[in-house]
Amino acid sequence: MLTRLSYDAVKESPRRGRIAVSTKSEDRELTVAGRQALSSAGRDLLRNLALAGFAIRKHNQIVGTVEFKCAIPGQAEYNDLVKRWMYAWGDRRNCDIAGRHSLKGLIRIIETQRVIDGDVGILKCNNGKLQIIESDRIRNPPEDIRHGDYEWIHGVKVGSTGKAFQYAIHKRKEGGNFEFERNISAEHLILCGYFSRHDQIRGVSLLAPAINQFKDVYESIDYALAKAKLSQLLGFLTKRNANDDSDDSDELTKDIKDKFGVGTVHFDLSLDESAEMIESQTPSTQFQSFMENVIRIAFAALDLPLEFLMPNIANFYSNRGALHYFIEACRMKQEGLTEALNEITDWRIRMAIADGELPPPPNGMDIDTMLWYCDWEGARLPMWQLLETAKEALVAIQTGLISNQKITRQYGIDLEEVLSETAQTMATAKDLGVPLAFENAIGTNNTFNIGA
Repeated sequence: MLTRLSYDAVKESPRRGRIAVSTKSEDRELTVAGRQALSSAGRDLLRNLALAGFAIRKHNQIVGTVEFKCAIPGQAEYNDLVKRWMYAWGDRRNCDIAGRHSLKGLIRIIETQRVIDGDVGILKCNNGKLQIIESDRIRNPPEDIRHGDYEWIHGVKVGSTGKAFQYAIHKRKEGGNFEFERNISAEHLILCGYFSRHDQIRGVSLLAPAINQFKDVYESIDYALAKAKLSQLLGFLTKRNANDDSDDSDELTKDIKDKFGVGTVHFDLSLDESAEMIESQTPSTQFQSFMENVIRIAFAALDLPLEFLMPNIANFYSNRGALHYFIEACRMKQEGLTEALNEITDWRIRMAIADGELPPPPNGMDIDTMLWYCDWEGARLPMWQLLETAKEALVAIQTGLISNQKITRQYGIDLEEVLSETAQTMATAKDLGVPLAFENAIGTNNTFNIGA
C-alpha cells in the first residue's frame, strides 16, 4: 500500500507554476504604491466600463440597503419616536457635514468606496454630523510627527497588538498630491472596510482579483468593435501595369467614395501585386462564449451571478436560486457596514438624549440597555417574491413550520408596525362601515368584525 507522508499541494511540478512562498502580512503585500494603483484602477473602471459600474451598483443595491429598527418590548410609542428622530437626523442637512448627502446616500457612497478602495473612514464630528474620509487620504504622516513605541502602517498608528490608536488625515492638493492635515483619535473615526486576515490593518478592495479580467473585457470590446467595423468596409481593387505612371489614383479613389460612400476602401496595385482581407465571423460564437466566461469570473469577485446581467441564460427557478445565493452572500458583506452604523447610532443617540433632542428611555431603563434594541437590518428578499410565495408562506405559518416573525424578517417587514397599522385600519373601516377584503383571510375575531 502506498503511504503519502507529505502534501502534494506543496510539491513543485513541471505542469504547474512555481510555488511562491510569502510570510508577509496583507499590509506589507500591498505596498503604498500598490494600494494607490489598485484604487486608481478600480476608479477608472467605474468611470469608463459600464459593466463594472453595473456590477458595483447591483452589489450596492443589496449590501447598501439597510433599515434602522428600534424594538424595545412593549414600548411601541417610544420605538416610533426614536425611529422618526433617526430618519429626521438622516436628512442631508443634519447628518452630512457638507450638507450634500442624506444618510442613505452616505451609506451607498461608503459601500461603493469599500468595494473600490478597500476601506473608507467615517469621522464623527463634534457637531453630531458625519464626514467621509476617502481611503487615500489616510496615509503615513511626516517622519518628524512619528514618535514613541507605536508603528505607522498605511496611515494608521497601531500598537503591538494591532489595535488602532490614531489615523493620519491628509488633504488633497491640486495636481493629485497630499498634504498632512491632522491626526485623529481612533475613538472618533470608524474605518469601515473589507478584511480577510486577523492582523490586517487596512482593507483591500473586493475587485482586486477581478481588475485584470475587467480590463481584458474592456480592451476586447474595443478590438471586437474595430474588427466589426473593418468587416463592414466595402473594398475595391484596381490594377495597372507596372510601367503605367499615370497619376489618376487619387481621382479614382475620390470617385469611388463619392459613389459608394465613406465606408469604402480603394486598393491601387500593380498587376503583380495582390491584397487579401482575412474574413471571419465578427464576433465569433467562440469569442462570445469566452467573453461570457471571463465576465462570470470577474463577477465572482462580488459573488454576483451572471444571471443578473443575462437572465436569458437560465430558467425562472435558476434565476430565483441565484438571487437567494446572492442575498446570503450579501449578508456577510453587510456585517462590517451594519457594525459601523450601529456604532454611529450609539454615538448619535447618546448625544441626542444628552442634548434633549430625545427623551430618556422609558420606565427608568438605562441608555445601554435601550441601545441593545436599536439595530440596522438589511439583505432581505424582495417584496415581489413574498407576493409570489404568499400561499406557501401562509401554509407554513398555519402548520407551525415557521413563525410570522421569521417570515417578516426575511423581507424587512416590521411585524409590530404591520399589526398596529392593520388594527388601526380595521377600526377606522368599522367606524365608517367600509368592508375590508382581507378581513376574513386574516382570521379576525369579533372585536374587529364589522357589523358584529
